[in-house]
Amino acid sequence: MMWLTWRQHRLQLLFGTAVLAVLAVFLLPSGFGIASAFRGSGLAQCLAVPGRDCHVAESLFSRRYTGLQFTIPLFLILPALIGVFWGAPLVAREVEQGTHRLAWTQGISRLRWTGTKVVVLAGATVVGAALLSLLVSWWSRSFVAASDDRLSPGVFDLRGIVPIAYALFALAVGVSAGTLIRRTTPAMVASVGTYAGVRLAVELLFRSHFANPRTVSYSFFGKYPRAGFGDWILSTKTLDGSGHLLANGSSLDLNVLGPRCPGLIPSPGSLPAQGAMQSCVHRIGLHVQSTYQPGTRYWAFQGIETAIFTALAIGLLAFSLWWVRNRLA
Repeated sequence: MMWLTWRQHRLQLLFGTAVLAVLAVFLLPSGFGIASAFRGSGLAQCLAVPGRDCHVAESLFSRRYTGLQFTIPLFLILPALIGVFWGAPLVAREVEQGTHRLAWTQGISRLRWTGTKVVVLAGATVVGAALLSLLVSWWSRSFVAASDDRLSPGVFDLRGIVPIAYALFALAVGVSAGTLIRRTTPAMVASVGTYAGVRLAVELLFRSHFANPRTVSYSFFGKYPRAGFGDWILSTKTLDGSGHLLANGSSLDLNVLGPRCPGLIPSPGSLPAQGAMQSCVHRIGLHVQSTYQPGTRYWAFQGIETAIFTALAIGLLAFSLWWVRNRLA
């Protein structure tokens, strides 16, 4: 059965290996160059000093590598492609072509037939995703250090152990879609839609609530007091001393302050004096309130999300095996 699985899926496995090799050829040389620039620019030394203002060096470093932003969507869609090209055809193509009837009359049960294929492809998926995640985590570490950001969407999803769970979940979605729909092309489309829907739901609706967020308040003219590396800012509001919302964000329209501080704006279209502005802010108790997830929760969040998608993948694969054994004609 292992030999049959290899014969049937060798092109998929070889193509996946080739894609991984091409990405490694790109990531390894560019990663060394990025790390060298990170150190040579002095940004690494600057960030090593707590509380030091490294804004100028961070901006120069980020602008230098702005062109690499195209890699983010590329790495985000790779797990979905596993579901489309590895998962969806696994059962659907056999049923669509009618070859499953011949396979199940050769002394091999349909459960063993499907289970062996699933185990082989799932193992290859986990190994490939782990290698790619390791490469991307190493390659992007300078960017993450420069931006002080590793929990927010688009960064969290590419690093650590969650990409492995995403890939396994995508494979499971494809297998289950092919098992139920029994036609390859519709199963491919369904696997993409299902995978994207679940991923977005977890990312946008649930991730920020994996743990109770924290809230910090600071002066309107002050700077966000970082509680740790890589804090994920969920919301920022500008409030007065009574807690009334004046604006979403940390910027404020002068037309909002004008009625509260008579004489703040000397004439229409003019700007208030710095002293008058500070006096107004002090008088009404203007402050900024930020709700955030501490960067120290990074690995806890990685573990929670990995567990979610791994459990979903195992459930879908178990359902697919049950369906093949008991319901598939």
